[in-house]
Amino acid sequence: MTTERYDVIVAGAGGMGSAALYHLARRGVRVCAVERFGIAHDRGSSHGDTRIIRKAYMEHPDYVPLLHRAYALWEELEAEEAGELFARVGLLVAGDPEAEAMRGQAACYQAHDLPHEELDAAAIAARYQGLALPAAWSGFYDPLGGFLRVEDCVRRHIALARKHGAKLYAGEPMLSWRREDAGVVVETERRRLLATRLILTAGAWAVPELCRLGVAACVVRKVQLWYQGRGLDQYAQGAFPCFFIADGEHYFYGFPAQAPWGLKLAEHNVSHDPVADPLRLNRALADDDQPAVLDFLARFFPALQPELSKHAACMYSLTPDGHFVLDIHPECPAVVLGAGFSGHGFKFAPVVGEILAELALEGDTKHPIEFLRLSRFAQRRS
Repeated sequence: MTTERYDVIVAGAGGMGSAALYHLARRGVRVCAVERFGIAHDRGSSHGDTRIIRKAYMEHPDYVPLLHRAYALWEELEAEEAGELFARVGLLVAGDPEAEAMRGQAACYQAHDLPHEELDAAAIAARYQGLALPAAWSGFYDPLGGFLRVEDCVRRHIALARKHGAKLYAGEPMLSWRREDAGVVVETERRRLLATRLILTAGAWAVPELCRLGVAACVVRKVQLWYQGRGLDQYAQGAFPCFFIADGEHYFYGFPAQAPWGLKLAEHNVSHDPVADPLRLNRALADDDQPAVLDFLARFFPALQPELSKHAACMYSLTPDGHFVLDIHPECPAVVLGAGFSGHGFKFAPVVGEILAELALEGDTKHPIEFLRLSRFAQRRS
């Protein structure tokens, strides 16, 4: 077994880890990443072609400053190498005005000066004739919204990190890490890595560490579905935006139809399929994966006669409050945690990468992340 030395090791090179690798490498840091699978793989949380990006944030207004920086960094990443990463197609958020998601969206617009349109159901129906909403519902149109091409984003971060001198050990799981003196030792099947700092961005594989630290995190299986069928043209990119619809306690999100797979959508917030072992995630289509989505389509997308064209299973790593964990490990200052992204983290990848790099190199960050630190869970328990 060989022994190698680095300034920083990144464990997990998915959405967040690839971004951290990039930000460290562009600073001239001697850095490597250890990745269990390949580049832009489909075994974690950062796959499935697309993820929604938006600035108005119903989950918590404190995310908005981070999103301002994320948008700037996505634009920089697009400019650094050819190829679109961010499709600016707009986003419609709709539902009962009293729904939690709608109240959160309204609160965010009150707290932050962000461009948007407020629409009633009639105005939405006039603009998007294929969408049928109850007359009492309303919506917000976000012109800053759109979608990210997730695998391309990961590949771009990795390629540019390598261009700046980073090493990537793909197909090489981290077997263990431990503190040694003021640094860390990481072991894989092939090598022993020594570093001053370790960044843990291992997705579902980081959840056991959160649990050990007293955070009641869990992993759940989520399924993304794509549909073709008669009537699809009414929902095509150019005629239809990304969408997030709060149907009572069930939230559905989706993307305008595009070749080759059609309209993509999924249920977001209802989680009833826990994952005990991320390596044994059920990737096959289960009997209960489609009924809620098909019912949603029948009620709200009546022009479409859906024919399933593709599905993909991924994992949400959920914290108790649905917010991220970005912090220095309380028991080992040489370790930085980036975990618990709870199904809405990918859009933040470049700013999370920047934050993790700053925490590793400087012990703190210029970004406002107090609401994402581990201490919030200790405060709730006290």
